[in-house]
Amino acid sequence: MTKDRDRISRQDAQAGCVEPFVDAELYDHEYRHRRADITFYRRLANNRMEFASGPILDLACGSGRLLFPLVRDGHQVVGIDRSQPMLAAARQRMRRLSPSRMPQCTLIRADLRSYHLHAKASLAIAAFHSVQHLMGDEDILRFLHTAHTNLMQRGWLAFDVLPPDPAWLARDPNRRWGRTTFRHPVTQERQVYTTNHIFDPVSRLLHMRLYYQPVDEVGRPSGAERTVRLCHRQLWPDEVGRMLEATGFRLIGTFADFNGTLLLDHVQAADEHVYVAVAV
Repeated sequence: MTKDRDRISRQDAQAGCVEPFVDAELYDHEYRHRRADITFYRRLANNRMEFASGPILDLACGSGRLLFPLVRDGHQVVGIDRSQPMLAAARQRMRRLSPSRMPQCTLIRADLRSYHLHAKASLAIAAFHSVQHLMGDEDILRFLHTAHTNLMQRGWLAFDVLPPDPAWLARDPNRRWGRTTFRHPVTQERQVYTTNHIFDPVSRLLHMRLYYQPVDEVGRPSGAERTVRLCHRQLWPDEVGRMLEATGFRLIGTFADFNGTLLLDHVQAADEHVYVAVAV
């Protein structure tokens, strides 16, 4: 990892919004225990649909980790994603739905900044920090404008971001962190995972590197290490609020976690920043 922030190109940043989603099976394996956000959004959807009708948008739906629980809850769900491998995994899961559930699910390959639906949605959700793969203000504003266009009047938009943590952002970029040994879910190859990152305060982009080193049964390297780039735009609550207002949304809820803790009094200690807004 270079110490020179100027050597991190836009092309490198863009690759960080694509590479983590090439291996759908590994992605699902790594995040298989992440369930709190799914529970939160299922409850939100049930609450919303008590007094509204229309489809739910699962924006950046990936392989369907949220989409299929929503379908099983009885909702009509449209999943939108631009990653072909992730959508392919979602289509495989879709084939396992019962004949009665399958018509409730639609998958579309599209960019979150530009899509058009025939039917206005009642609720749009962008889960698991998906908004942070939009690198600049213009990208985020286009995302919000497109979501607003595809929502019915008074429709809801919900999303979460990983909050900026100054201490974590300032970690030594030349060290490796988070060492974990695991087996690839498909190949069963034994691998050691580590990560590091560098934060560019000008672009407000966090450039992460995820390292996958094949090892033998005693932990010795047994093949070439693979590096996956991951890029996250860092977002603070005040700028999120300004961009929502600029695109026709009004905040109706901000939370510090997926348990409903209000963000206002817990900004510094929040594990997540969760936003719920209404189209006005």
